[in-house]
Amino acid sequence: MQLSPKTLGYTVAILSAACWFLAMIFSLLTGIGVITLTTLGAFHPFFTYSWGGMVIIVIEHLIGGYIVGWIFASLYNKLLK
Repeated sequence: MQLSPKTLGYTVAILSAACWFLAMIFSLLTGIGVITLTTLGAFHPFFTYSWGGMVIIVIEHLIGGYIVGWIFASLYNKLLK
């Protein structure tokens, strides 16, 4: 069974961005998880623990998730043959 690189790319992008979006919304509204998110955010360029930083990290994960999903599906299909 072959994987669709485009579909897997979109799926990984949406899931990773949604996870960060929900985690940041929850943390910014309640103050829970500030240390964890700022530590993980240190690995992302331009990230700050703020509403603007949330938008930036969601965009980064949309782009990066698509690339990772597309590469994974393409490699899987090549190795399947």
